[in-house]
Amino acid sequence: MTRRILMSATLLVTALGALCNTPATHSWGIISLCCAHLRSEARHGSEMVTQAIMGTPVMIVEHGEEWYRINTPEGYEAWVHPQSIALKSEVEMQAWRKSVRYIFTQSQGYAYDRPTRNANPMSDLVLGCIVEATGRTSRGYIEIKTPDGRIGYVRNNEVAELEQWSRRTPDMQQLEREARTMMGTTYLWGGLSTKGADCSGFSKLLYFSQGIILLRDASQQATTGEVIDHTDYRNLQRGDLLFFANDKGRINHVAIYLADGMYIHSSGYVKINSMLPSHALYNGLTVVAARRITSAIGNEGITPVALHEWYIESK
Repeated sequence: MTRRILMSATLLVTALGALCNTPATHSWGIISLCCAHLRSEARHGSEMVTQAIMGTPVMIVEHGEEWYRINTPEGYEAWVHPQSIALKSEVEMQAWRKSVRYIFTQSQGYAYDRPTRNANPMSDLVLGCIVEATGRTSRGYIEIKTPDGRIGYVRNNEVAELEQWSRRTPDMQQLEREARTMMGTTYLWGGLSTKGADCSGFSKLLYFSQGIILLRDASQQATTGEVIDHTDYRNLQRGDLLFFANDKGRINHVAIYLADGMYIHSSGYVKINSMLPSHALYNGLTVVAARRITSAIGNEGITPVALHEWYIESK
């Protein structure tokens, strides 16, 4: 998938310079909805090019008449509607980065309006949503605050403290378990959540569940990581990314390797297929490249959340 993206230092400097045209008090934002739709143009009818989930910090590049043009933590550029974002000043962002926050670790769920079993949902949540802690707990629930200031309650066994979570070693078995919870989930162009994802959104989401920020598109993800010989499936390890190409040789699809020649991907819906032509789950697709993410963490395009200063203040 090809979309507009800021990849180079030069373009990033340009984006920073554009901030001079935005109010000084609103140079940042935090996504405040469970799944915000980011669009190619500043109108509801334009293409949804990607999503951002609650708690994603973004840089405001331009204030349009109604919409905001933003950059995401991996350098992606798109437009977001004001109802999807809480604007923040530099001071407010610094306070947010230093605050105690929790990340939602379940596939899908809710924050509730009170800490009881018969409570009403206050907001839907998906894997990876980030909320602030108020410091109060009640009967197995943690009181939280969404980026736009709503107070709610989440079950304490459904979240993890963000800074501690972000410093874990990525676990490819856990990544596979998370991926399997999405089996049958409908493919969604531009989707980047457990409610619906495209192929690269699926791989990006699963790696984020392990504290790693990947680039957005399959063609971009294929430029990162350790090159692995894909001609023999025995060279591959769980979590390796497999890439496929169109008839012009352009990378247009990505999957996550499991074991024994099997991989999981979002293609129509999330499913498992095989690389091996002799296998009943072979679907006719040919792997053209493979990349190992776990051996290249910290390299360009593979950024730990713990080291991304938009998320956590450097010490």
